[in-house]
Amino acid sequence: MAIKVSEILNKKIYTTKGYYVGEVYDAMIDTEKAVVSGIVVSDVYRGCLKDKIDDPTKKVVIPYRVVESIGNIVLVKLPSK
Repeated sequence: MAIKVSEILNKKIYTTKGYYVGEVYDAMIDTEKAVVSGIVVSDVYRGCLKDKIDDPTKKVVIPYRVVESIGNIVLVKLPSK
């Protein structure tokens, strides 16, 4: 199923275990393969990845391959710690 990038902007992102990750800020596009390669996440300092950043204004990119589902929220399966 195809969706527009604009439809996922600002959606909340949670892990499949129910932990808040952040919000969709943007998407990274691989122009050679014409696919989404990653999701730019904002609001990370309030989520489960907060230990990975040192600046609360920073955004992180998570690979699109970890996205499990997109609906009212985005579900991602992050690797275990």
